[in-house]
Amino acid sequence: MQRHLYLMRHGEAAAHSTASDRDRPLSDFGRRQAADAGALLADRGIEVVMSSTAERCRETVAGLRLPGAPRQEFQEALYLADVETLLQRIGEIEDEVTALLVVGHSPGLPALASELAYDAGHGDADAQRCAFPVSSITEIEVPCTWAELAEGERTGVRLVGTVGSDAAPAVC
Repeated sequence: MQRHLYLMRHGEAAAHSTASDRDRPLSDFGRRQAADAGALLADRGIEVVMSSTAERCRETVAGLRLPGAPRQEFQEALYLADVETLLQRIGEIEDEVTALLVVGHSPGLPALASELAYDAGHGDADAQRCAFPVSSITEIEVPCTWAELAEGERTGVRLVGTVGSDAAPAVC
C-alpha cells in the first residue's frame, strides 16, 4: 500500500510580538500562506494532521481548512523536534492511514526531508535541508508502513517534490 507523507513548515510568524516563541501567532501573510497551502492539499486525501503545539503551527493547521475533517493531533514533542523525534511520532501512526501531514518547524522538518531524500537516492537532499522556507510542503511517497519508515526502512521511498512559500501553488 502506497502512503504519502507531507512535511509542512508552519506559515510565516509575526515578527514583532511580545509573546514567547512558542506563542507567536501567524502574520497576515502567514494566514494567507496557510489558506493557499490548504487549497494545494485539498485533493490529497489527508487523513491525519500531526502538529507542534506552537501557536503558529496551530493557526497554520486551522487555516488549511482541509476537507474531510482529518484527525488533528497537536503534540508538545513536535515543538522544535529533531529528526529522531519526528520519525518516532510518525512511526506511531496506524497502518491504515495513507496520507499524513506533519506541520512543524525548521530545522527538524528540513533535516527529515533531507534524510529521506538522501536515503531515497535523490541528489537534492542538500536542497531540502537548505531551502525550506515557511509554508513549504514536501511530499514523500512511502511504500512501507509508518513504523517501518521510522525504523529505517527506506527501500522505495521517493521524494515527489517541494513547494516554497514564494512558488506557484503546486506539489512537484
